[in-house]
Amino acid sequence: MFFQYLHELWKSLIRRKVRVFIHEQEYELSDDKSGNFSIITYNIAGLPQVISAAKTNRSTSIATIGVLFNEFDIVHIQEDFNYNTFLYEGGNSHPYRTISMGLAIFGDGLDSLSRYPITNFKRIEWQNRTGSDRLTPKGFSHCTVHLGLGVEVDFYNIHANSQDHPRAAKARRANYLQLATYINKFSVGKAIIVAGDFNSHFSFSEDNLVEFMDKTKLEDCWVMLQRDHVIPIIDPLFLCVDIMDINNESESIDKVMFRSNDKLTLIPKVYEVEKEKFVDQYGEPLSDHWPISVVFDWKLNDEVEIDIFPK
Repeated sequence: MFFQYLHELWKSLIRRKVRVFIHEQEYELSDDKSGNFSIITYNIAGLPQVISAAKTNRSTSIATIGVLFNEFDIVHIQEDFNYNTFLYEGGNSHPYRTISMGLAIFGDGLDSLSRYPITNFKRIEWQNRTGSDRLTPKGFSHCTVHLGLGVEVDFYNIHANSQDHPRAAKARRANYLQLATYINKFSVGKAIIVAGDFNSHFSFSEDNLVEFMDKTKLEDCWVMLQRDHVIPIIDPLFLCVDIMDINNESESIDKVMFRSNDKLTLIPKVYEVEKEKFVDQYGEPLSDHWPISVVFDWKLNDEVEIDIFPK
């Protein structure tokens, strides 16, 4: 175990952000006009075993997580630090996988896996972090996923500042303003999916999720599918549900948001807190979060026909 740690440490030291894929692959795209795909976001608790909040063995649990990911088309991971080798080499079969930036302190913990080609991958650090969040280059990633010929979606994987005390919440609000500014500069007019560990609740007065959604024109899949588009109101006495006690009806800090564009319509169809699949043989959770999955339908929009002989 000690020598494995030294090996991972060495890899962390020599990695560069420009090397973002395990294998550069040539790819062909279908010319479908519609389809569907699944996305899952999961904080896998990849900190070292001795300080991890997860109860199960990290190496075996994360290897199991990698296999379970095979059921999903696109995967966003947070806290992918010390056990990436187990995740990627323990049975995962996604052909497109970003290169982990390595151990905690060196890496941001953000990785993405996909059945569809990924291009233009970038990692961006938060400008504002507090407490232990300062120990890693925590932030968000941005890439383009190609669902088909000319069918592109900008994907964002995020891990916002944690904790709910005033300084931490202030930094998290700044995270979302930074992300909104970035989206409005680099994803203008594009279809978008933002998924990850938001560390936020709609009902918490110190969070600014509604402002973020207004600035980016995003919709939240849980709000849309489980609450019939009704966003929870601010509750001055808000107390969050324990992160491991959530279900489809209760709000998770792990979220999936989206928007369509003039060319492509994204339609979320199924939202699921994956509590049954991501457990070990004894029924224990594989992480200290539950993964959130969403199934999307997509379709290319018909071109607007202009009537040159109006009545």
